[in-house]
Amino acid sequence: MFIDIKTMAIVLATTTLLAACSSSSRISSFGATAVNYNDSSWCVPPRLKMVLNRVSRRFGTVTVTSTHRRWLENRRVGGARGSYHRRCQAVDFTVAGGSSGVLAYLREQDAVGGYKLYPGGHYHIDTGPRRTW
Repeated sequence: MFIDIKTMAIVLATTTLLAACSSSSRISSFGATAVNYNDSSWCVPPRLKMVLNRVSRRFGTVTVTSTHRRWLENRRVGGARGSYHRRCQAVDFTVAGGSSGVLAYLREQDAVGGYKLYPGGHYHIDTGPRRTW
């Protein structure tokens, strides 16, 4: 089988990007990150994975509690009809280090559209237009 240089470069770049956006804990040049997934990590857009890693470095371990929802699950939990969870464009998570400053930090992130802190310490971020509710 013959693979040209251009194809090999694309495969290498894709592999590198996927590794950078993986859900495993690792040490980076900025400090330790720990993002644990209690739901499917395949559904989280790379730009939101990067936000989760930055939140983890700054505030402590992040635990992702909700990513993709099928329509029945979304209805059961009271999600909006047009929920970004239905399109793999939203994440709900908690931060082990508490909530002080996290919401303000999320507000500063260009990759985050919608953001909210729910009672009980669960955060929501998505890739939609800039808003909160």
